Amino acid sequence: MRAIWSGHITFGLISIPVSLYSAVEASEHVSFRLLHRKDNAPIKYKKFCSKEDKEVPNDEIVKGFEVSKGEYSLVEKEELKKVEEEAAGGDNDIEVLQFVEFGALNPLSFDTPYYTAPRKGGEKAYGVLREALLESERVAIIRFALRTKPMLGTLIPGPQAISLETLRPFEELRSPRDLPIPASTKKSAEVKMAKMLIDQMSSEEWDPTAHPNVYKKALEKLLASKRRFAVAAPQGAGKTGKAAENVVDLMEALKKSLGQSKGAGRPGARRSSARKAGAA
Repeated sequence: MRAIWSGHITFGLISIPVSLYSAVEASEHVSFRLLHRKDNAPIKYKKFCSKEDKEVPNDEIVKGFEVSKGEYSLVEKEELKKVEEEAAGGDNDIEVLQFVEFGALNPLSFDTPYYTAPRKGGEKAYGVLREALLESERVAIIRFALRTKPMLGTLIPGPQAISLETLRPFEELRSPRDLPIPASTKKSAEVKMAKMLIDQMSSEEWDPTAHPNVYKKALEKLLASKRRFAVAAPQGAGKTGKAAENVVDLMEALKKSLGQSKGAGRPGARRSSARKAGAA
């Protein structure tokens, strides 16, 4: 795997150097390329001005936000970049805001999954955080910036890695109150029978390998019978480097953070506090 982001998980006076990795295998996603039936050449899209009916180069294209029907406000790239940088805070910290039970999260808000892994000097602190989250049955609510955009997310402990799931803003989730949903029938005989059926069909663990992608299997069978021809592949992206950093004495930082958290009367701590006990 190649890291797509590097920074620190910070809470209290603890600063853990980590890297972020995509948890999704892109090659497993079923997708198609549009081709010209006549000569099998890839289809490309051009940007046209709807008023002048001519192609427009990228340097003449700006972003516009529709503030009302037919009325737009123009936003320049520099302005948008400045807003993103100000909202992101300008650092590479995964700031822990608080710890909550996993059941407190709405699964509908889960957006994109990632894995975190410690960088040099952060292995012990990473392991301590993972085990502490597992034993306390808690997840961490976090704030960080990915590709300059500020995001809310959660750190979810697993047997091996601490996963990071970005969360959709709550404003984007629709309320179900307008749906034709029936009233509660907790004491009905049907509910009792349904519970018995659920118990019969329940198991301790779910094995995802028992439910492979049947559509992909059928598609592979179809493609195996098709004639093959060459299409030019897109060029790959450049490589990015990473820096190795160390952290302060873990036990001492935990003790100080615990005292600081009790004094402040709230979970987490400010980024400035975490930076004081940053990488040594």
